[in-house]
Amino acid sequence: FTGDVSRAGTNANVFLTLYGELGDTGEKKLMDSETHMDKFERKQMDRFVIQAADLGKLFKCVVRHDNSGLSADWFLDKIQVMDGQNASMFLCERWLSKNKEDKLIERTLFEKVC
Repeated sequence: FTGDVSRAGTNANVFLTLYGELGDTGEKKLMDSETHMDKFERKQMDRFVIQAADLGKLFKCVVRHDNSGLSADWFLDKIQVMDGQNASMFLCERWLSKNKEDKLIERTLFEKVC
């Protein structure tokens, strides 16, 4: 989910690694959104399918972009992961940007436990 702030969207390449009690996915490039042709735009939810072995209960994810493109800065609201049976939520609510906040383009997020 891209946040609802001015210039929140990114044209950079985005990568995700999911971590669970049984292992991790390795870094995956989020290429083809099932919901939008122009992915990672302001106030937009993009859905991606990631093929992975059973990771067990998820507890962490690492998300980053490669700072490419004309508008690389990205305001990531949250990541929701669904495996058919379970859903995990990872809140970010921050910029991935070399120009804003703490100038980081990689975030480690931990599952939000409700």
